[in-house]
Amino acid sequence: MNEPEPLDLSKIGFLAMWKFGGLTPWDLIRLSVKGYNQHRLSAQSAQFAYYAVFTLVPLLMVLIGCVAQMPIQGLIVSLENAINQGLPHDLSQMLFDQIADIQKKTTVSLIMGGVVLLAWGGTRLFLTMGKGLDAVFEVDHRRTFLKSSSLALLLTFFVLFLLLLSMILLVVGPAIAHILLSYFDMPWLRVLLSAGTRWSVACGFMLISTSVIYWAVPSVKLPWKIVTPGSLFVVVSWVVMLLGFRLYVENFAHYNETYGTLGGFIVLLVWLYMTGAILMMGGEINGVIYRAAKQKTESSF
Repeated sequence: MNEPEPLDLSKIGFLAMWKFGGLTPWDLIRLSVKGYNQHRLSAQSAQFAYYAVFTLVPLLMVLIGCVAQMPIQGLIVSLENAINQGLPHDLSQMLFDQIADIQKKTTVSLIMGGVVLLAWGGTRLFLTMGKGLDAVFEVDHRRTFLKSSSLALLLTFFVLFLLLLSMILLVVGPAIAHILLSYFDMPWLRVLLSAGTRWSVACGFMLISTSVIYWAVPSVKLPWKIVTPGSLFVVVSWVVMLLGFRLYVENFAHYNETYGTLGGFIVLLVWLYMTGAILMMGGEINGVIYRAAKQKTESSF
């Protein structure tokens, strides 16, 4: 039996996406929220958090193992500074303890075990996202398990590569900024490069990774676009969530008093769930626009 052809939305252009498929901004918001509930993306967000927990430690093991082979000093310190600025203190401290423990016990066999665990956890993570995004696009025929798993494995190591690249940029970024400022003495450029290097790298990582995920993961033919309304929503919402969640946890929530030593783990779970929810909502926004644009195109014939 021949495998059914995936739904083809590749002819939906850039302008159609940014015209929201003919929808008003209010209709887009309303349909996206409605679709998020109808497609049960909250459950997929919870699954995302579950598999992300299993993936996090192997990811740190492999990252630290790769960093140890690079001739660039300060990569781990730069990563810890970025974590400290973006995450609540308890969560940052828990990750710092994990990083320190991994650095002390890193061996070749431990790194190889981390690669295997990362491959398993990352594959399950992207399969979960695929299930959610296929629900968003209301796919009737999904990819085979072998194709989905192979793609999920490839995306896992693609994200690992992006993280390594981001860590390098966090270190060499200030040096590049200093060189640029020596040639272009413009006040707005000075403010942007001196204050926004770390956030620029983080936002660039999120934008590229989400754009690739929204293009490759669903079982539909989609055109490649570096920026879509969904991916832009993810970047903006993720930054707002980071700042707001850190402010809430450090000033209003008292997880340690309620959960004791489990407080940091509970914060991690909530943070990962919110990240998953943002990713799923970004996919829903794109799905609403694609469906609206497709219906508008079909009705014009």
